[in-house]
Amino acid sequence: MEKGILGAPFVCQIAMIVRDAQKAASRFAELLNVPVPQVVTANADGSDTVTYKGQPTDGRVKLAFFHLENVVVEFIEPTEDPTTWKDFLDEKGPGVHHIAFKAKDRMLETAAELERFGYPLIQHGKKYAYLESTEELGVILELLDID
Repeated sequence: MEKGILGAPFVCQIAMIVRDAQKAASRFAELLNVPVPQVVTANADGSDTVTYKGQPTDGRVKLAFFHLENVVVEFIEPTEDPTTWKDFLDEKGPGVHHIAFKAKDRMLETAAELERFGYPLIQHGKKYAYLESTEELGVILELLDID
């Protein structure tokens, strides 16, 4: 069977936008009876070059990750930086933001294919790319340049 644009049909991450990443992580950890992961501020040092809707942005965000057996669950608390995360929270409130697929060494190539498919690239950094697919799929697609 030939692979589709996304490669192997394997969702590696589901991410939710929340108002308070620490609170969400604590409650989810309690629900699963697992340790509370550390909440980190991504790009606090400005080391990633983030582009949102074609414009550079600091792209800082607070994150908490749960590495479960079959998927990573991510909680995202936006900062005031212009990002898809902030817009999502402002426009829709908390909720599922994206599902992610691995695209090791082919992230931008796959993003270009998805753009031709009708899902425009809305934000990207060195290791991730978001494509707008909510009108048809109800969720943003993310490509991760990871193993």
